[in-house]
Parts: sequence; structure tokens; C-alpha cells
Amino acid sequence: MKILLYDPPLAAPGGFFSFVYQALQKVKGAELTSRSRPLPQMTEPREHLSAWMEVDGRLVFLDMSDHVFLLDREALRRCDVYFKTNLHRKTLLALLAETDESVLAEKVYPFFSFAGYLSTYLDFSPGRRLYDLMRGRREDVCDVVGVYDHLRRDGETSVYDAGGPELTPSRVHYWARVHTLEALRGAGLSGTLRLTSRYQKTLEDGALIFSNLSQPAYRRAIIRSRMLVINTLPHALFPWKASEALALGRPFIVDVPPLTEFPEPFRLQEGAHFLSLLPPADFSDSLSGRVLHKYSLADFREGAQRVTDVLRDPERMRHMQDAVESFRRRALCPQTVANYITETVEARV
Repeated sequence: MKILLYDPPLAAPGGFFSFVYQALQKVKGAELTSRSRPLPQMTEPREHLSAWMEVDGRLVFLDMSDHVFLLDREALRRCDVYFKTNLHRKTLLALLAETDESVLAEKVYPFFSFAGYLSTYLDFSPGRRLYDLMRGRREDVCDVVGVYDHLRRDGETSVYDAGGPELTPSRVHYWARVHTLEALRGAGLSGTLRLTSRYQKTLEDGALIFSNLSQPAYRRAIIRSRMLVINTLPHALFPWKASEALALGRPFIVDVPPLTEFPEPFRLQEGAHFLSLLPPADFSDSLSGRVLHKYSLADFREGAQRVTDVLRDPERMRHMQDAVESFRRRALCPQTVANYITETVEARV
């Protein structure tokens, strides 16, 4: 089997394609090529993270966009296989119906979001093992998530308050993170709980929003906890942070469960690998790829109590821990990633 990987810089550590590229190089002997990619990277209506490869002469496109509604149509027309992270089949079919190209959907397969530094998270060095032994799982949760605004300081009422302002993606993004953190604190859970400024120093108030943690400090905070918290609203999909929790052997908590597809080798199960704080809700009819559901503050508090009940149940925690460790060994390894890609491409012949 001959595999060529376009855009060699994508193989560098820290990039969102590095784990995939390195898996194909290690397991399948893939080679980097300096040839120009078949099509330039899409930049409109927004930047679109993507990569090209050839598998025995067949063109394969890897779409790592974190938006279910973003599709590189030209790449889909050109390629033989189109892997899409955060694939929502209903949205895909609606997009293709706009140009009467629904037949192209048969080329599209789901993919998984791998963190840029996933190899670092998977590498349990002697120092990290010692830290895990001495400090690991001594706290309940790690909830370190970034925000882009400080709407409470600006005097705005929460969209989840009765009579609150209109639900918009930016408001949902901010208030879901605020109420998740406050609900977990209100339930008496211990751990590193902080909203971060994404390096916007003007947002930091030393009470609700703080500076970012370094990568090593963040990893240590996850190791100290028994679960990582990941806010998914308004997107309702698993970001690459989920792979970081799994790589460190920790189940995770999301505010809402995902609406996207997962390939079989990377399928995650609620109650085994993760917990949801809030009931599921579909994407809004008014805005593609966004969950704009009117949750209540009671929904957040009740979800935090359900999470607390699991954290206080040794048998449930052992079950989740075993499931995560099994997933880590089976799915987050180069062999599984490389085989999924090549076997899917071969099946399209």
C-alpha cells in the first residue's frame, strides 16, 4: 500500500493532523510529499482545517472543521473519500440538496477529533506516573474552559434566566460555561474550577474569569481530578479536549450530549465514557449547527446533582474508569487510526 501525505508541516507536533499523520507513517509507511495539494485550503466563509492524502492513488480528504454546517464542496467533488469530523448526516444532506448533489453523501464518513498534543497526553512518563500515584483522582472535577466575553460584568442578564435576552450563540457560549461552573460548585464538588480569558486580559476579574493555564498545569489539573468538564454548547459535539481526557484515563462531563456521528472504533457511550449535565436538544431551526434551547438554572443544578451522585458511587466510577481505560488502549493508538482510514478507503473500491 502506498500512502502520500500532502502538506508536510501538518505532521509537526501540536497540529490537529499530527496524530493522524504520524499514525499513518508509523503503521502504514506513509510518505510526506511536497507536491501541491489537489485544491487550496478553503478560507471562505471561514477558515476550514483540512488535509489531503493519497491511498494507492485514491484521493482522500480529511475535514477537521468543528462546524457541522461547514463543507468543502469542491473537495467533496474531487476526492474519492471524504472524512468529516463532527459529521451530522441531516445537515450534510440538507447542504448537498441545495446544489442537487445528494449522491455525493456516499463518499462522506465520520471521523474523530484528536488533540494537537495527544501524543504528549498519551505518554505516561515516570514523572507523570508518580504524580498520578501521589495526587491523581484526589479531586472531583477539572473545569477549565475559556470564554470570549464577560457578559455578567457588562450588566447582561443570563439567557437562561426567566425573561432573559434572546438566545444567541455567543450568549449561550458564555452563560452555559458560567452556569455549569456555578452548578458544580453549588453541588460541593472539589477541583480546579475556573473560567479563562483566552488571553484577553481585559476579561480577567480575579473572581469569575482568570488567566489561562499552561499545558502542563492543565494536564496536572486533569490528573488530580476524577472527571474533566467540557462545555459543548451551543455546538453539541465533542471537541478535541475529549481526547485529552481519555488519553489521561479520565471520563468527562459535557453540558449536552453530542448530535454528531462517530466511527465505530471511536464510538463513545454516555454513562460509560461520559456524563451529560443537561437533557439533549436538537439544533435550532433558525441557525444551523447551534443548540439554542431555553434551559433553566434548575436544569444545571439538577444535572450537577446527578454528576455528584455518580462521583460518590464507587461502583459507577469503577465502571466508567474501566470503560475509559479500555477505550484509551483500543482506540487512541496508531494502529486503530491508520486501519480505520485505509480500510474505509479500500471498502470504497
